Amino acid sequence: MSRLMLFFLVSYSFSFGVELETLSSKSGSEIQAIILKVDGDTVNLRRSDGVSFQVSVNIFDDVSREKIISFQNSSNDNNLKTVLKESSDIEFEKINEILGNKLFADFSLWDDDPKAVAYRLKWPKESRTEYSQSFRFYPPPEYKFASVRPYSAALYGDNSTTTGVSLVFANKGDCFASAGAGEDHFKQGEVTKDIKILEDWIERDEENINQIMVSLLGRAKRQNYGQGSAKRKVSRWDWAGHSFLLSVAEGEFVSLSIETTERANDRGRARKVADMHIRKIHRGNVENRSNGDVVIKNIPMVDQGPKGYCVPATFERCMRYMKVPADMYLLAMAGSTGLGGGTHTPTLVQSVQKEVWAAGRTFKPLKGHPTLKELKRFIDAGIPILWGLHSTEKFNDLANDRTSRRKNSEIETWRKEISDASKQIRNLQKPHLSEARHICIIHGYNKQTEEIAFTDSWGENYKERWVGAVEASHYSQNNCWVIDY
Repeated sequence: MSRLMLFFLVSYSFSFGVELETLSSKSGSEIQAIILKVDGDTVNLRRSDGVSFQVSVNIFDDVSREKIISFQNSSNDNNLKTVLKESSDIEFEKINEILGNKLFADFSLWDDDPKAVAYRLKWPKESRTEYSQSFRFYPPPEYKFASVRPYSAALYGDNSTTTGVSLVFANKGDCFASAGAGEDHFKQGEVTKDIKILEDWIERDEENINQIMVSLLGRAKRQNYGQGSAKRKVSRWDWAGHSFLLSVAEGEFVSLSIETTERANDRGRARKVADMHIRKIHRGNVENRSNGDVVIKNIPMVDQGPKGYCVPATFERCMRYMKVPADMYLLAMAGSTGLGGGTHTPTLVQSVQKEVWAAGRTFKPLKGHPTLKELKRFIDAGIPILWGLHSTEKFNDLANDRTSRRKNSEIETWRKEISDASKQIRNLQKPHLSEARHICIIHGYNKQTEEIAFTDSWGENYKERWVGAVEASHYSQNNCWVIDY
């Protein structure tokens, strides 16, 4: 830790009144320190000069041990009142200073336009629909937030106001990602696959973030957050209508999210949206183009980055579109995703089913790969289809070429080309069952040309691509699902 950071920690400790405990050893020596964490028979302390260290609880006298035990019990008490600081005590500039980023322009993030917040943070756009927008940054190693490197930083909002911030630090996806983003994520990167290293990174990041937050806002409140497979214990700090939630999933990830205190008080539970209301919205999302294309608009993009998180990222997209809260990192955990990616889809499907039902929707598999007629029924109602396929190099080359050339083609000429290609591909061998397994969303069709439109979780450049319906069936794993009403 740098001397400058130590100075900040010490300054914040005294400026904002974080409580220093007087602890006495059995030999009579005294020390004034902040109790940071109690882990079994050891306690983490920070002296008044900013130096942190770990010692055995047994070296202290009976009175001091009672203080330490009291801290441990209060940290585990869900009803413990958070040590809060009022807006007048901590200026927003001080929050920005210790976070190391210009997150706040004043005392409320929640009335800021997401574009303005993203501009301050220099986080690029991930998605924009008629109802929502998001910005996501996969930063370089030197980038820090709260003095710790985040691997993924995301900002969420509606069309005019910010609704949340999420930073994911050490995690089993990004820390073990493959060689590239988009189509290149199937390539194997040169990273370690040692789970012990990940555990050490998670422990390190948790401790560092916790220390920063304690130095700024005092002791955290421990509470449950989320529901179903997303339910977990979080450490919570409140400031001026904002709740900072530190979440640690053993062997999975460390995250820091910023939510409204109202949502934190509600423990992140989903609020059901009436079917009648959402049906109307989804029917309005169906765009009928002059060339015969029928496409669902307003499906949020989630960029999985260079890791193999296509399954959880795609499920998040569909769930959020259907007004079911979701996060790809939590879904990856529920789906037993391996280091760097690779989700056990049946496990994730079981988990998603519960989440969807809890939000008042239904989740069901389709029987094999749907025909164009079956696709039409769902697309016309504004319901996207989760599609399992073999995203081979040949398939992606085909999709990229078709998507580019169809824009300037006459309908009759193009229809004949798709028909000829469909006859040819029937004679080709299907991909091997284990080859380039992937999942994306079918969100459109053209009845005249017999094509389907699909969207990948690889960023805005992959939000709409086209292939023939017969070609799609050839590359399909014959596994498809829908979230319905």
